[in-house]
Amino acid sequence: MQFWLPLISGVLIVVFLAFVVVHTLRSNRPYREEARRYERLVTQGQPASAQVLALRELAQGTYDNDVELRVRTVDLAGRPPLEQTFKTRIARELVVNFMPGQTIHVLVDPADSEALAIDRRQSTTTISR
Repeated sequence: MQFWLPLISGVLIVVFLAFVVVHTLRSNRPYREEARRYERLVTQGQPASAQVLALRELAQGTYDNDVELRVRTVDLAGRPPLEQTFKTRIARELVVNFMPGQTIHVLVDPADSEALAIDRRQSTTTISR
């Protein structure tokens, strides 16, 4: 019996660590996707303004908050306003700039108006530490 105890404990630890890694990767996926979308749109996206309709804080970190933003584009040349909800990370000190009613800068994919990302060059989401 004592021989199996360390083996079973080791297996349980490995299973637990695998669960933690998978959970972390899955929960970070929306934020990585929005950051990748920004990297793509920074070269080919159409700049626009958007009004923040809603902000929901999903998690608070030491430096950044995970938030869900609902925005409506207000300045799209030749296109009707677009409402979209997406998840992103914003530095805790900068969340006030994304409160409902605020206007932020976004980039919209000319080929797919559903693809939208915060223009981090004008609406900063991070603070250099």
